[in-house]
Amino acid sequence: MQQRPCLREFPILKTERLMLRSLAPEDQAGVFAIYSNPEVTRFCDVATLANQQQASVLIQVFQAEVEKDGGIRWAITQKGSPRLIGLCGVGWYRHNASALLSYDLNQDYWNRGIMTEAVQAVVRYVFDQAGTNRITATTTVDNTASMHVLLHAGFQEEGILREWGLWKGEFKDLRCFSLLRKDTPAAGPSNRSAAGLANSCGGQESGDCTRPLASAKAGFAANPAAPCGWDGTRPPTLIH
Repeated sequence: MQQRPCLREFPILKTERLMLRSLAPEDQAGVFAIYSNPEVTRFCDVATLANQQQASVLIQVFQAEVEKDGGIRWAITQKGSPRLIGLCGVGWYRHNASALLSYDLNQDYWNRGIMTEAVQAVVRYVFDQAGTNRITATTTVDNTASMHVLLHAGFQEEGILREWGLWKGEFKDLRCFSLLRKDTPAAGPSNRSAAGLANSCGGQESGDCTRPLASAKAGFAANPAAPCGWDGTRPPTLIH
C-alpha cells in the first residue's frame, strides 16, 4: 500500500480578485466574524460562535485535517489584503476518487461573485492536481444564494436528499449538486491518477482520509469547546 501523500507546500490559488492561502492562527478574528453571525450558521451544522477562542479551536481542526490529508481548506482573501473573508475547501472520498465541497463567506461580502470565483479556482485545483473525478456539494433547499454559486460554477443539481441533514434538533432536506471532470473540458491533465488517489490512503478503511474536512464542524456544533470530529452520518451543508 502506498503511503499517504502529504502536501510539501500548501497550494496558493490566485484569481482576478482573490488569493486563496492556508489558514493561520492570525485568522482567528476573521473566522469568528463568519461563524458568530447567525445569518451564516443558520445554513449549516455548526453552532454560532460565542468567543474568539472557539474560532481558534476551529482553525486547529481545519489545519489538522490538512495535516492528515483528510481534506484541504483555503482562507479566502482579497488581493492586497491579508484579512480572511471566507473559507473554501474539500474533503476527500478516496474510495471513489471524489471530493465533498464546502464554503463559507463573511456576510459583508455576499452578492459580489466572490464565492463563485473562489469555488471555480478550487474546482480547477481539485480536478487538475488531485486526480479527482467528481465533486459533490449539498445545500439546504431554502439556501438560494448557495444554489446560485454552484450553478454559476457549473454544477448540476441531482435531486433532493429528503431529511438527510440533522442539526440543531431538526431534520433538513438537502439539494445535491455534482460536477464531473468530464463536465469541465478546460481542465488540464491530472498530476495523479484516479487509481493513485483511491489507493493512497487505503480507501474506505482508512478513516482519517475518507471523512470530509468540512464535516469536522458537525462535532464542533455539539460542543464548541471540545475537539471536533465527524460522526459519519451526514454531509455538511454549504453556506454563502
